[in-house]
Amino acid sequence: MNEFDPREESAPEKEINLLDFWMAILKRKWLVMSVALVVMASVAFKTFTTPSTYTARGTLLIERETNILSFEQMLKVETFQTDYYMTQFNLLRSRSVAERAIEKVNLYQNEEFVGKPEKRGVINKDDPVFKANLITAFLGRLMVDPIRQTRLAEVRFNAHNPKLAADSVNAVLESFIAMNIENKYSATEEATEFLAAQIASLRSDIERKERGLQAYGVEKNIIALSDKETTIIGKLAELNKFLTDAQIDLVNKEAFYTGIKNATPNYIPDSMLTPMIQNLKEDYGKLSRDYEKKLGTYKPDYPEMQRLRTDLESVKAALDTEMKNVIKGADLEYQAALKKERSLQEVFNRQKLESIQMNSNAILYNSLKVEVEGNKTMLETLMKRQSETGVSARLSGLRTSSIRIIDRAEVPRSPSGPNKKKNLFLALIMGLAGGIGLALFFDYLDSSVKSAEDCEKYAKLPTLGIVPTFSQDGFRRGYGYGYGYGYGSGHKRSKSKPAVTATGAQAAEKGKEGEQLPNITSVDLIPYISPKSNFSETYRSIRTALLLSSADSSLKTLVITSSLPSEGKTATLANLAVTLAQANKRVLIIDTDIRRPRQHRIFKIKNLNGLTNYLTGDLEIKSLIKPTQIPNLFLINAGPVPPNPAELLGSEKMHHFIEDLKQTFDYILFDSPPVLAVSDALVLGSKTDAIILVVWGGKTNREALKRAKEKLDLMKIKCVGVIINRLDLKQHDYYYKHYYYQYYGES
Repeated sequence: MNEFDPREESAPEKEINLLDFWMAILKRKWLVMSVALVVMASVAFKTFTTPSTYTARGTLLIERETNILSFEQMLKVETFQTDYYMTQFNLLRSRSVAERAIEKVNLYQNEEFVGKPEKRGVINKDDPVFKANLITAFLGRLMVDPIRQTRLAEVRFNAHNPKLAADSVNAVLESFIAMNIENKYSATEEATEFLAAQIASLRSDIERKERGLQAYGVEKNIIALSDKETTIIGKLAELNKFLTDAQIDLVNKEAFYTGIKNATPNYIPDSMLTPMIQNLKEDYGKLSRDYEKKLGTYKPDYPEMQRLRTDLESVKAALDTEMKNVIKGADLEYQAALKKERSLQEVFNRQKLESIQMNSNAILYNSLKVEVEGNKTMLETLMKRQSETGVSARLSGLRTSSIRIIDRAEVPRSPSGPNKKKNLFLALIMGLAGGIGLALFFDYLDSSVKSAEDCEKYAKLPTLGIVPTFSQDGFRRGYGYGYGYGYGSGHKRSKSKPAVTATGAQAAEKGKEGEQLPNITSVDLIPYISPKSNFSETYRSIRTALLLSSADSSLKTLVITSSLPSEGKTATLANLAVTLAQANKRVLIIDTDIRRPRQHRIFKIKNLNGLTNYLTGDLEIKSLIKPTQIPNLFLINAGPVPPNPAELLGSEKMHHFIEDLKQTFDYILFDSPPVLAVSDALVLGSKTDAIILVVWGGKTNREALKRAKEKLDLMKIKCVGVIINRLDLKQHDYYYKHYYYQYYGES
């Protein structure tokens, strides 16, 4: 019968090119446009309903501080290193500055931040949660941008109210300068207050002792001292000197400890800058600059940024530890000085008691005198320190600072956002990108057969030809001749279009008589009705491909079938038979789709004395063959529907019937039901030379075609190829062929 010829080699992968993507986008252009319109509409609604935003700008000059004080041991103004500017920029965005600015502009009552009175209820300014949220919201609108290659920083603030934006910027600038001054002089003020208290107490003590000394001298009438008394007084004077030095050292160390005990990594007095702290501080500044510089390029969770942050925290922890060690050392030195002073005080008191016990009024007098002189010396030292720290105290009173406002924020005249043109343009780009992405995604999910490459790749079958979607002008969609079987799932025929408005015979006769042809709404017999149309040329191309596929003319009996119902195999068979007949071949159509026959309707022949009558009765073959209006083309209609179609088609009588007809006709075409619906096509395929599969382009699933081919291979039935039917050329890869048909098919 036939030979099994499976294709062993897999089809090559289809190369991906821009044309494939372009066609996928054109196929779903309405989806792309819809997504773009939805995105644009959403962005436009958001843009035009969002209140305008105003941005106020102010400029700040930040310079290094000059140290004008001369003393070394007392607290000094910090000498800034390379991390100074980075620290100041971060302080500008600190929560402390934000809290001060919020107080200045009274944001607690501003509707833009806390809502309208009827909705917000009673506001508690002291509520920590409310205050924290308000500061966070304020900082979210505050931006600080250093101006490169300068010592200037631009401070910006966004608000819906232009005046609020300007007031907020100015409040931030003023609050930052005020905080800077307070931090700068707070330690000096503490030391000054401590020295003032000590001097006042010492002056009071000196005045009291001088009055006692004078009264004692008058009372005892003391004039001169003996050698022994001079020795005792000298020893007492020496002890008093040591005690005075110890008290001075105690005061200095206590003042030093008082000044540095509140030091932080952001404020380190020069008096506690050891080489280790200096190095750690420089490392901390360098790491901070590196981190801020790379933060503009990398995200915080980037490994390099995490490493820098870890190093920064490590250096900061080391700096904090070292500062605590210095503070602890200062405390220990203060405690040691205190202990030493108390010890000398006890020795001095014992020496003084010894002098008293000698019953020497002169010694007691000189002892009092030594105490007075010692207190005066200590007072002189404290007053010197007070004069030095007083310079810094007077600067604090003047509120001087190295940070100055260059440009105060002015009320912006025009809004800075939203940028309607930019938003709409970006929405268009994003919408188109999203629509194109969806179109390509849906095209990827589309598993229908759309090209010869699909047939070759998934079924390993060649494509004999491609029939475009039928319409009067060759462009509109819809055949109008498809049908469903009822014994398998498939594509249902559209009820909105009639099958045929004029028969092929009627149209041909009118054409021959010179009358105007009626409107053709069906592709049935179109090679006969309109032989010069592009569709006629399509079927002639399929005929040529079929003839060339078997050069030795071994293919005389062909079964035309499909994978699923309603794929157009009946009309395809009729039109292919017409083109073979036009090539001067004797062609016979046998309607073996006896479950739902249709060939007799196409050729307008009554469905009497058909194939089933012959297979179940004693009719002669000659009585079955009916001529059609087309020369060289004959039809054997199906006849009445039998209860056992597959058994009749597989009978021995059917085999002899086919063999007898092969002696009379050049080609015999069998119209058969779909392969996946029933087994009729497989039964016929085993008795004929080959099978041709018809698929609905863009509708038939690749898996259905593949399963149909697997069934044929299992039965060792030869399949010469696939005819892709009803393919919308404008939507798929063959759109360019429209011009071929339009140019060569019409005249």
